[in-house]
Amino acid sequence: MSNLKNCIQKQFNALNINVHKFNYANIALIIIASIISSIALLTDNYQTVIASKIIGLAIIPFISLCIMIIAGSRADIIHSASSCFLFIGVCLAVSGLIGVANKLTQWKELPTNEMLTRAHFKFDNIWLELVMSSVAGVGIYYAIMKTSIIALVGLILAISIIPPLCNAGLFWGMHIYNILEQSRNNCGNENVNEKENYLEYGKNSFVIFASNISGMFLGFMMAFVASCVF
Repeated sequence: MSNLKNCIQKQFNALNINVHKFNYANIALIIIASIISSIALLTDNYQTVIASKIIGLAIIPFISLCIMIIAGSRADIIHSASSCFLFIGVCLAVSGLIGVANKLTQWKELPTNEMLTRAHFKFDNIWLELVMSSVAGVGIYYAIMKTSIIALVGLILAISIIPPLCNAGLFWGMHIYNILEQSRNNCGNENVNEKENYLEYGKNSFVIFASNISGMFLGFMMAFVASCVF
């Protein structure tokens, strides 16, 4: 057990130290990525949605949390976890505001195909998301160990983080707008189905994000520990 602990600590020290950092530059890039992703989803721009995945390397705070859970102290784990929650909060806040603004201006009255693709996620397929993201998590570990930025970027594209998170924020923002509008106009049951759909669509999109992150955690930590066991 002592040898395993020493090996894990050695692996921890060998990892690129930049992975452990999450600063104001990352937050600024995540805000930019959230804006770009939200607008791309609203305009049905597939290429831009894909590009938003890699802006600011959004996976960094979650990789950091994986590493800290295995080899860091309690304070390190709490710090990394707070960065992850900050990331999620920023994405949902930015995309939620854009969702409210979209309904306020009536720019896009109906969800686009890109939005609906993520909104109609079937829970029966969640294991496929977990398997794919777990494999990508293993690849991310080795890409970091070999400091291969090209491989890391390619693997990040395989894991969906910002687009489904922003999609959830957009739908929840539109849901909130409908509630406020109904309250202001005393509309009774008008648009009830639409509000329920927006709430459900947002939940489905968030599940895609959560399953991808969970799978990545599993794959990364398995690769990290396995490198010492075998």
